[in-house]
Amino acid sequence: MAQKSKLKVWILQTGEPLHTDGGNARPMRAMNLADTLIQKGHRVELWSSAFYHQEKKHRTKRFTSTVVNDKLTIHLIPSMGYKRNIGLGRLVDHAQLGLRLKKYLRKVSQLPDVVFIGYPPIETAAVMARWCRKNNIPCLLDVKDKWPVIFTEPLPKQIRFIGRLMLFPYFLLSKRAMREATGIVTMAQGFLQWARQFAGRKENKWDKVAALTSKHPKVTAVDVRQAQEWWNKHGVKKDKKIRFCFVGSLSRAFDFTPIKEAAEQFVRLYPQCEFVICGAGGAEKEIKELFKNLPNVVFPGWINHVQIQVLVGYCIAALAPYNNTENFIVNIPNKIIDYLSFGLPVVSPLDGEVREIIESHNVGLAYGVNRVKLQDALTNLIQEPQKRIQMSKNAYLFYKNNFAFEKVYGTLVDHIEDLVVEFNENAPAR
Repeated sequence: MAQKSKLKVWILQTGEPLHTDGGNARPMRAMNLADTLIQKGHRVELWSSAFYHQEKKHRTKRFTSTVVNDKLTIHLIPSMGYKRNIGLGRLVDHAQLGLRLKKYLRKVSQLPDVVFIGYPPIETAAVMARWCRKNNIPCLLDVKDKWPVIFTEPLPKQIRFIGRLMLFPYFLLSKRAMREATGIVTMAQGFLQWARQFAGRKENKWDKVAALTSKHPKVTAVDVRQAQEWWNKHGVKKDKKIRFCFVGSLSRAFDFTPIKEAAEQFVRLYPQCEFVICGAGGAEKEIKELFKNLPNVVFPGWINHVQIQVLVGYCIAALAPYNNTENFIVNIPNKIIDYLSFGLPVVSPLDGEVREIIESHNVGLAYGVNRVKLQDALTNLIQEPQKRIQMSKNAYLFYKNNFAFEKVYGTLVDHIEDLVVEFNENAPAR
């Protein structure tokens, strides 16, 4: 195999924080991959939306290119934006992004060596995959959601075909993007199998599983002390209380009803027990209403990474009450990985990949199976501390062996480098 050289890598990823956003934005796939590539000496151009998905605001209203340093440039594509994650506005926004990306790509004079394409959105992924194919550039499609299938799954089976007909252009574009990509990257093996089957694509040596893991940022003693003081004001501190935590978006992706039922039971059975539910989101109002008047439930709101690190030290296990939709069943949500990285036993009703990890590696407990209720699983953890301690050790060890940041992104960069070498050896000159 030829000698690996320093590469010019493009990353297309909308809907994620960027290096130029500042604040406490949590790095996701785009930033994490870009940083790892740069550490290995490669140059990165990151293409993204000028509309900041997380904060629902415009970074700029025109196309801009920002040179962050000699290894990183960020291109922002303007679009109309949207107010809600689900709605016509977002569909129009993504269509506009795709059309404008296509326009800007016509002006590109220096081609990249390889492109890493975030999916969804469908439109930008389809545009970039087609452009790469026309220009004989290898590309990897990073499939993180089951768009457009995810929009038809909630429909009754009898009328699901109607939804597919209405979304036919999206099905066409998504399958085309997956077929035209040199390789597909997903967060879990089950997800990769789904993508191959959906696109009618054969197994490919350039397909890869790369979990959505994150690096724990370094924190100072001052940071920790400030976070502890912040928690003290919310009545959460290092004491004799037994705590379970949830950290994530307060959305309809989760079913909080079993947690409410457990909390009601524990008011009487375990008055020293407390549930700390952290986050914000579209279903926040109704979720808070669900727990109304329960004295053992705390809603501190959105918390930053330092506050998370302090909180997990006060908890004996983490709650992951995902709904059992196909999108989660074949996947390993990043929230599960986050919990494991802190050595927290995971308590979840999820089938598929997550249940396999929980049961095969003894890193937590499953509920909702064989009529096991959440309160039974939590009671088990409370009454058997040695079992809980072993689960905690297993959780961190499993994370370290499978999801450690350096391992996941180091091997992903190796994969990209190998792809370019072999592609250049076999492909005709551009």
